[in-house]
Amino acid sequence: MAHSGVFIVLEGLDGSGTTTQTLRLQNWFNGEGSVYGKCFTTCEPTAGPAGSIARLALNHRLSLDSRTLALLFAADRADHVYKEDNGLREPGLYPLLQQGVHVICDRYLLSSLAYQSLDLPMEWILQINAQVLHPDITVFIDLDPGISERRLQESRLNRDLFEAASIQQRVLAQYEKAIRLLQNEGHRIIRVAGDQSEELVQRDILEGILPLLKDKLNP
Repeated sequence: MAHSGVFIVLEGLDGSGTTTQTLRLQNWFNGEGSVYGKCFTTCEPTAGPAGSIARLALNHRLSLDSRTLALLFAADRADHVYKEDNGLREPGLYPLLQQGVHVICDRYLLSSLAYQSLDLPMEWILQINAQVLHPDITVFIDLDPGISERRLQESRLNRDLFEAASIQQRVLAQYEKAIRLLQNEGHRIIRVAGDQSEELVQRDILEGILPLLKDKLNP
C-alpha cells in the first residue's frame, strides 16, 4: 500500500532498548530531524480493546490459550493499523502514514512471529497477520541473551509471560527464523548492535532510516 510517511519498527529481545530508542527517535524528529516532517510513536500491544486483554495475559492476570493470545495480538494489530480517528483513541497507523506522518512502532509483526512461535507454527502466525501493513523498515536491535537477562534483572521487578531468563535464548532463535521468513517475503530488515551506548545505537538506527526519509522528502 502506497503512503507518504515512513513506517519504522523497532524490534529486539526484552531489554534490548526498543522503548528507549523509540523515545530517542521521537526527540530527534522533534529537533534535528524536524526537516523530514512529523513523527508519531506507538507500541504493541496497544491500549485498544484486544490489546488490553493481551496485556492482561502477558502480566499473568488472565490465563489464555496460546492460539487465543496470538489471535488477540493479530486483532490488536489490525485495529492498530486501520482504525479511523474518532477523537476517542489514537488514529490508525495507515491513515497517519497517508497524511505523511512518519510512524515509529515499538514492536510489531516480527515480535509475534518470534514469541508466539515458541508454541505455535510460525507460518500460521504469519497467515493470521496477512492483512496488516508491512513496515517500510524494521530495525532489529541485536543483543546477546545474557546481556538481555542482566538488564531485565536490573530494571524489572515483575516479569511478563515471555521475559523469563530460560525463554530469551529460545526467542532469539525464533527471531532469526522469523527474520529470514520475512526477508523472503520482501521485508526490509536491518540489524543494529545493541551492546553499544544508547547514542551509538541511535546513530546506527538513523544511518539505516535516513535514506528512506530523504527519499520521501525528495520524491
